[in-house]
Amino acid sequence: MLGFFDFFGFGSKRRSALQLFDRTLVDLEVNMAYIDDGMRFAIYKWASLLAQNSGAAMDHLMREAAALISYCVLGPAETEAQWGAGVRAEREARFAGVLARGEEDTFDAMLIKLTLAKDIAAPDIRARVTMSEDG
Repeated sequence: MLGFFDFFGFGSKRRSALQLFDRTLVDLEVNMAYIDDGMRFAIYKWASLLAQNSGAAMDHLMREAAALISYCVLGPAETEAQWGAGVRAEREARFAGVLARGEEDTFDAMLIKLTLAKDIAAPDIRARVTMSEDG
């Protein structure tokens, strides 16, 4: 019977992935009021496709999505204040790499664009993306 529910998207795989995503965001100090169901399901869909195509573990992809969203929402200064310079540098490198390569349709690029489209990105993140698009 569980397979039937999984087939229609109501099974435990999606629920487990979304619960992990939510817990990770909370652990990363992101206010869950910023993350609506549409965002959650879009991220799940993108991660599912990436997992199918690359063989990456779904849990890993959902945690990585939460980490990048956290960086975009909190911004570099708050990320460093919460978790230190090492974590900030790691997330900054990931963010800057997307901008430097001009990626449009990678998982990370779509996550960044989603936070911008939902107007939940920190002002300094929004300014950097706007500047990189302009020049």
